[in-house]
Amino acid sequence: MPAKNSMGERDIAIAAAQVLHECFIAAVKNEKVLYVENDVVWSKMPNSDPVFIKQLSGRNPDLAQKFVNQGTFKIKKRISNA
Repeated sequence: MPAKNSMGERDIAIAAAQVLHECFIAAVKNEKVLYVENDVVWSKMPNSDPVFIKQLSGRNPDLAQKFVNQGTFKIKKRISNA
């Protein structure tokens, strides 16, 4: 039974995203990081421009945009006997 003062799933996701964002900004200021933006892997060192590493393939950006525009999707867990 959930407590009355418990955070909803949306609030938990927002709080986690904020923590990850803050950690990423702190890491960029102090060390080398790798990140993906628009299907491209970039490397970033403190006080320098991002460096292109690799173009990712195998993903259909049009399909991804279609899912983003449609809203929330629920994924059902299923047991697989594979």
